[in-house]
Amino acid sequence: MPSLILGLFRRLFRRLSGRDPLATLVRRGLVVGRNFYMQDGCVIDACHCWHITIGDDVTLGPNVTILAHDASTKRALGYVRLGKVAIGHRVFIGADSIVLPGVKIGSDVIIGAGSVVTADIPAGSLAAGNPARVLGTTADYLARQQALLASSPCFGEAYTLRANVSASRKNEMNAKMGDGPGFIV
Repeated sequence: MPSLILGLFRRLFRRLSGRDPLATLVRRGLVVGRNFYMQDGCVIDACHCWHITIGDDVTLGPNVTILAHDASTKRALGYVRLGKVAIGHRVFIGADSIVLPGVKIGSDVIIGAGSVVTADIPAGSLAAGNPARVLGTTADYLARQQALLASSPCFGEAYTLRANVSASRKNEMNAKMGDGPGFIV
């Protein structure tokens, strides 16, 4: 609960103070499409954000980092290496993932949590790992999840933090899920 309150306070402070990091990045040249959502703790390379393009309907999970520069060359070569980053439409990048300079992620891609994306990921792919590699197609993954959804417990809005989920509902969720998965709106 305290982290929820802290997150809400941070968002409120940003709005009231005019210090919206995303708005600052966009003013500096970051290109972001419609319905872009980044969860708490995300880092988008503020020093070189104008080299980053993000498409429509993109979600960044918590603590995702997107870099457009690599300073490892600065001391030895006197220059920092730059690389454009392009993220397509309808992309989900899982928690704690890192996207490195020069990477293109196609549309309709899911990147698994904790991945380090060092090379291009083609459209319609499910990728994960360090370094991230293509594990299959997004369509196949979503078909498997759709089948699992039919036999798993599903929970509505009342079971979310934004609806102030009660302790009894939390216990109910855990009991219904048992050792398997569940799904929530």
